[in-house]
Amino acid sequence: MIIRQKQVYCRPTLCTGCRTCANACAMVHEGGTNPRLGRINVRQNLFERYEFQELCRHCQEAPCVDACMVGCIEKNEETGVVTNEDRCVGCWMCLMVCPFGGMKRDLLKNMAVKCDQCQDREQGPACVQACPTGALVFEEREDAPEEPFFTGPTVA
Repeated sequence: MIIRQKQVYCRPTLCTGCRTCANACAMVHEGGTNPRLGRINVRQNLFERYEFQELCRHCQEAPCVDACMVGCIEKNEETGVVTNEDRCVGCWMCLMVCPFGGMKRDLLKNMAVKCDQCQDREQGPACVQACPTGALVFEEREDAPEEPFFTGPTVA
């Protein structure tokens, strides 16, 4: 059974690489505005001149769930959201298997962190709400790819 769920998508033509999304994420999750603490990576493709965000796609068959040796990464069957808990031991297996670069190392806590779509916020993901250009959107898409792709950003 395929669960269609809302995802955060990027429109790279609107992204300026300002990292406001990463700052907003860091503020919500870590209490400070430092883009390195956010659970979103802003990457640049200098050849094609665009920025894009690497974040969790909450895969239907999430490889990070199977790779986690302590079982702290789980998929909520009702919402489809993949979450990780504080039991992480920092083995980084989830980082190695994630096809989207959605897992991130928190070296201060020595654990993996990832986007949780700001499940506890009524307003939705902080990154989408903070994006000054509207490059990030939070929506359900019928044409969203089922399989990961590696050649470019996840485009809305």
